[in-house]
Amino acid sequence: MTSALFPAYRVLWMPLGFEWRPATASVRHCCSAMKQALAHDCDQHATPFDCADTALVYNEPFDEYGIPVRDGGESYLIVTHCPWCGGKLPGSRREAWFDAIDALGLGDAHFDMIPQKFLTSAWRTPGTS
Repeated sequence: MTSALFPAYRVLWMPLGFEWRPATASVRHCCSAMKQALAHDCDQHATPFDCADTALVYNEPFDEYGIPVRDGGESYLIVTHCPWCGGKLPGSRREAWFDAIDALGLGDAHFDMIPQKFLTSAWRTPGTS
């Protein structure tokens, strides 16, 4: 797929070398069909990006839902509404995530220097460490 298609919606899974992780138990999706679709339980593929049976992915730190791009990498097209219930999905927190990392002075840090709470939704929850 050419990068010119859907330029505002095609994004990389996670910068800085973070690997895919399933969402934590605290994440609530819009409907049970969405929750079921995001449950990666393939015994042949380590990530949903490797599995052709995966229809959607969820990026918890950025609060983004997307359709995987089957190009051998970990990019996806952001979706704004649930394909099953039609509910509006939350807006991306990608820019806010980078702003928070920059505010900590970690903008150029290697991924293993990023606090663990930034790998989940905990970074957007006041009072979490």
